[in-house]
Amino acid sequence: MTEPQSVGAVVGENLERLRKLARLTQHETARLFSRRGIPFSRSKIAALEAGERPNPNFADVLLIAHTFNVELSELFEGDGPVAVAEHFTLSRPLIRDFIRGIASGGRSEEWDPKTRRDELFGLSAIRAKGEAWFAAKVQGTEADNTLAQRLGVSPKAVVDVAQKLWRRTLTDERDAQLADLGDLDINERQAHRGHITRLLSQQVQAELDRRGLIVEPIEPTEEDE
Repeated sequence: MTEPQSVGAVVGENLERLRKLARLTQHETARLFSRRGIPFSRSKIAALEAGERPNPNFADVLLIAHTFNVELSELFEGDGPVAVAEHFTLSRPLIRDFIRGIASGGRSEEWDPKTRRDELFGLSAIRAKGEAWFAAKVQGTEADNTLAQRLGVSPKAVVDVAQKLWRRTLTDERDAQLADLGDLDINERQAHRGHITRLLSQQVQAELDRRGLIVEPIEPTEEDE
């Protein structure tokens, strides 16, 4: 089993990756940070990249992402377990999904058996309220909701992936592509609508599967129109 890395080691590894992609030395990176008012010396950058700063503060992590103009989740790119506390680890993909707001909490074998049931019910209630709020906020997502129900994932997870792929919901992307086809008779429109929905749904499903959010195998079915 792969040895868990500290949060700092993972952030440092990705800082080095981003720095090298930008073809910057550690000295140049320090100057770049200083121009943004960030007190990062070359030695601090070197220590972080070497994994010698296991617990960087959250402000530093935010500033690194902002300076390199990347999503915060990019500082946790890669695979492998991350030690977020002494007896608690999370995988890098799960951390990225937590940052993006689409992950469900994993099980904890360390919970007190006496309080585990109440904690689970409490978490369930919180998540239910969050899902209800999200459903009320996002309009025009019938295709997103249908796909979420078929795959056994939350509507929020489907919408988040769609937003990443097309900067709008699956439903809105389908309707936009359908509109681009111009005037069609009702039968043609229905056929194209179903075909576009199937293609877009396959893209979303592939991304959800890549993120490990589809738990149960999905039997092939005709896509909902």
